[in-house]
Amino acid sequence: MRVILPQMSAARKLCAEPTVKDGPYRPSRYALRAPCEEGVLLYHTLTGELLLLSEDEDKGDEPGGSLRSELIKRRFLVPEDYDEYRLCRQIRQVAGTLAPKKKTVTSFTVFTTTDCNARCPYCYELGRPRTPMSDRTAADAAEYISRVSGGGKVSISWFGGEPLMGRSAIDVITSELRRRGVPFTSKIVTNGYLFDADLIGTAKNDWALRSVQITLDGTEEKYNRIKGIVGCEGSAYKRVLSNIGLLLDAGVRVAIRMNADLSNMEDLTKLTDELSARFGDEKKLTLYSVLLRDFSPAGTHPEAEAEALAAWDALQKKILASPIGGVRGLPRSIRTNGCMADNDGAVTILPDGRIGKCEHESEQLLVGNIYDGIADQGTVARWRERVEVPECRTCALAPVCIRLRLCSWTNDRCEDCDRERMKKSVEQMMLNEYVRSLKNGGGDIDTEEDGDNAEYSGFGR
Repeated sequence: MRVILPQMSAARKLCAEPTVKDGPYRPSRYALRAPCEEGVLLYHTLTGELLLLSEDEDKGDEPGGSLRSELIKRRFLVPEDYDEYRLCRQIRQVAGTLAPKKKTVTSFTVFTTTDCNARCPYCYELGRPRTPMSDRTAADAAEYISRVSGGGKVSISWFGGEPLMGRSAIDVITSELRRRGVPFTSKIVTNGYLFDADLIGTAKNDWALRSVQITLDGTEEKYNRIKGIVGCEGSAYKRVLSNIGLLLDAGVRVAIRMNADLSNMEDLTKLTDELSARFGDEKKLTLYSVLLRDFSPAGTHPEAEAEALAAWDALQKKILASPIGGVRGLPRSIRTNGCMADNDGAVTILPDGRIGKCEHESEQLLVGNIYDGIADQGTVARWRERVEVPECRTCALAPVCIRLRLCSWTNDRCEDCDRERMKKSVEQMMLNEYVRSLKNGGGDIDTEEDGDNAEYSGFGR
């Protein structure tokens, strides 16, 4: 047995080591398995521990043997009648109580515009008004950020629409923050088309841009058809790939997100090969994929769900095997909030200066504005409300899943396909940690724990 990730420190403190007793034991509901080259990976979703068992070890140890005792002490085996869900809720409650309370807001998602130069058919913002942020509002937004951040370092995510269509707002906000002495870094979610060498230089130096997320929906022909960039001259695909190279040359981290469904899964496999061949030596580039919620033009149905999950799992394994592939690592702190929406330290700022709690809800459930601050504490409290379904009691993912009542992604029933998708996501994280450990010479990898899980959405959207 090899420990790839040790138990999270909070789990060690809050969970006393079980005593090995006589009597029947069963595998923990929170123990997930994933086969790998050397045997099988075991991950405990409550304690955060990741183990590697050889094939012989996985076949089972003799009763009372040392491996069995170790698995009991590490909670991978529990007494048959043990109520793990009760323990999970207790630990999460205590961890939430002990978590530092946010007294300032330091994470801002700024909509520089809700306009976009792309026409992606799957975009959840289709039909919304296309509104730019004025320079006056941008200056006022910078004043608001300075006022509520309490002198701490600020993290800004430029969002839209296509945020680069609102470049002037970014220029105004960042120059105002520097003038006011507010330390900040920024990142951006963009299609990447509007970048050029000069703008990248400005972004790195003036915007303190550290990372970029760019979505690619397929190889050249499919990408150009899906994106439908307005006013495009030549191939948008070629231009975006060129800009990715320029960003990497400037030392900016790039995450390429591939949105997958049954219509483009095979093409994304080809794209993975193309990107690996072109950027395989880049250390600041990461490639990953997200399975879109609707799996076929006809809508979600069990056959399509099963086919999509199997194809997506195969795609993810191919990505992980590529030199630039990866998924987010396993969480290294007990999850105490769902996302930015129930985190007191994070807000969104819309182009007209209104304040929200969720980047996906830009037209409703808002809580104030940059002039008066957060005025609707009732809606803030509603964003914190959680909902549980009967399946939570026996779900292996309960320790790493928080369902917010207002969230359109989790307020419906938890279907079998939802849990299977989340399970596959965690299995991919397990394999990613295993690959990282191999690159580290087979020893334990860096286990620095997350200081804040504000933006940890768990499994992608």
